[in-house]
Amino acid sequence: MASAVLNATFALTERYVSSSDGTQIFAQAVGKPHLPTLVFVHGFALSALVQWANIFRDTNLLRYFHLVAYDLRGFGRSGKPEREADYSSKLCADDFVSVTKSFNVTKPLFIGWSLGGTYASDVLQHYGPDALSGIIWTAACPYLAAAPNCTTTWVKTTELPAISSVDNATLALSIRQEFLYRLFNHPAKVPTEVLWSWLGSTMLPDPAKITFPAGPARGSTQDTTNLFEAGKKGVPLLLINGGADGSIKGEETHAIVKGKWKDLTVYTAKNGSHAFFYEEQEEYVAQVLRFGRRVFKV
Repeated sequence: MASAVLNATFALTERYVSSSDGTQIFAQAVGKPHLPTLVFVHGFALSALVQWANIFRDTNLLRYFHLVAYDLRGFGRSGKPEREADYSSKLCADDFVSVTKSFNVTKPLFIGWSLGGTYASDVLQHYGPDALSGIIWTAACPYLAAAPNCTTTWVKTTELPAISSVDNATLALSIRQEFLYRLFNHPAKVPTEVLWSWLGSTMLPDPAKITFPAGPARGSTQDTTNLFEAGKKGVPLLLINGGADGSIKGEETHAIVKGKWKDLTVYTAKNGSHAFFYEEQEEYVAQVLRFGRRVFKV
């Protein structure tokens, strides 16, 4: 375990947690542990370190919440099992719960971005529809079977085939840069050190295995029964979509849950990119704060 000082008040704690199959999951937390917890789940090919770095320094969030994030198996600093079978829904749910248990957290508010949003379904499937206090899907798909409808044509026909290429190194490298730049409305305004750290995260997984977390071993073992049961029971859900998102079609995610979710809030940032949470952090945090404080009554 290691701690790094963010400011005079808050220290970042980092640790490796053993999941149910022994896979090492990298996790971090910041804030006061007695406060309600928000667990942030990053997106495809990235990591908690690069994606949520600014969010973890946000003093408005830290005033009310304890923040936790982790690297999904297969990405970042977490273990990367060799077999696709080791990316099942159950194991992915176990990763989440192993992390929350290591920080003595129960019933957190789940916040998933892009692919990360699909992991709420895993958690509820294997740990019950009451396992989460609420869900925030940030430019996210709700579960893997919905991906063909929720993702844009570019993601399906260009990004995923190219980023997993093992026969064309030039293509595999160039698509990572294109993938990164398409996350933002204004990539030229993003500091170079930020762009390069995000790009570096995409280099860590083996191209032959990079799609395992979004593949059939997990998708075929996902059952959304408890996800929609949570909706019926009134588990609060916030959809945050970007109107200029080039990766996820937020209106499709909304259509999937509309009429099936008792407590549903939808916020669409008119010109928001896929990485809206980074480019318009103040606006994004305001939505998270409003929703989180309502969920936890703080």
